[in-house]
Amino acid sequence: MAPFPESESMTIKRLEVALRKKDMHLLKDGAYKLHEKFHTGHRFEFTQELEQILNYVRNNDVPEEIKEILCPTIEEILSQNNYTITHNENIQTVQELNLDQGKTEQIKTKEEDIKLQGQAYDNYTTSENQKNKEQNELSQEKNKIQIQNSSCDDVLIFYDDGSQDINYSEIKNYRNKLNNLFSMEKHEGDYNLLKDIATLNNIVDAKIFDIDKVIAMLKTAKCNVSFVTTSQSQELTKTLCEKGIDFNIPYVKKTADENTEFDFIPMLGLSNIYVCSHCNSRSLKTDFSTKTLSVQCPNCDSAAFPDLYAINSYNPDCNPIFWHRAMKAFIKSKIWIIVNPPLDENKEIIFDFIKTASECSTPEKIYIYTKENDKKEFYTNLFAKTLPNTQLYKDFFNIEELCANYIREQITDKINEKY
Repeated sequence: MAPFPESESMTIKRLEVALRKKDMHLLKDGAYKLHEKFHTGHRFEFTQELEQILNYVRNNDVPEEIKEILCPTIEEILSQNNYTITHNENIQTVQELNLDQGKTEQIKTKEEDIKLQGQAYDNYTTSENQKNKEQNELSQEKNKIQIQNSSCDDVLIFYDDGSQDINYSEIKNYRNKLNNLFSMEKHEGDYNLLKDIATLNNIVDAKIFDIDKVIAMLKTAKCNVSFVTTSQSQELTKTLCEKGIDFNIPYVKKTADENTEFDFIPMLGLSNIYVCSHCNSRSLKTDFSTKTLSVQCPNCDSAAFPDLYAINSYNPDCNPIFWHRAMKAFIKSKIWIIVNPPLDENKEIIFDFIKTASECSTPEKIYIYTKENDKKEFYTNLFAKTLPNTQLYKDFFNIEELCANYIREQITDKINEKY
């Protein structure tokens, strides 16, 4: 059973206790915990306590390797919370957190804590020159973060929802009817199209599991992300919208910000991508409050229908643009995160696609997560054969362990690059 995530108060208490006891091992562990929690998308509340910790660490004898992890992490937390860092604030009280219960409690001010905090802030109230020096140090730290983020490797996420209820022959029949409708000729049975769509939407709009945690982790990583999926569920785009991630879909949707590098590539289409029966243009519906069978094309006002493809043969229906972009994403990415890769015979062409991509690529690291041992063994053997020099991470009890391992590896890589 997966452990409960550590509370924010517990994480901060670990740092405060480590500083009070000058336990550098505990402080380093706390720095990693804070960094991991930040990269899961957690919104921090105890910003004043974090500011106190930041200022103390900067101006006291703390190993540089810990400062390199802890200081940039706290700065980003404060920045994302629109929190202004001030150095002349007089500290009136010091909070202690209950380690046994993991809850925050206000306690009486202790003389030794005031002395400890006073030492940390003396340097900020002595002179105007000292203030200017601190501002310069802060600017240098921010520049370090920008340099580290700019060198972040491209990351690929591949996700298959693993639904066993999808009958691709039904999608094939639907696609045939849709193609007949596109031919501008009248065909018997066209009026059954909406009924087919209603049936298929109930099948393909499966709930997604685990992948939302990976998305939340990469939201704050500032990497170029390519999200390739064989799922046809609109729940994926719903998750991206709920987490405030702007994304591109080739020839379907462009981001409002040209600097956004999050490409979403649905290899088999999506139930909420609609293709026009007249001009063949595609649009994405992001209003998830109602179920929709057909929409009006924003380009020519004709009827548009869900753009779904069947793949249960070696002659699949597909949008070649999606498949080309998916292959490009595999080839250019240095890190692959493979979640629930397919192995059933209905998707044989997909794991053949992944095999071909591995033969054409040189990723540095591959993370595999699946609850099914036969899938894990199959893809472990595949990558060991096609990519013998690639680091492979696969033994994760749950998706949280994968995310934590990924964050630790990224921190280690950045430190190694600097030193």
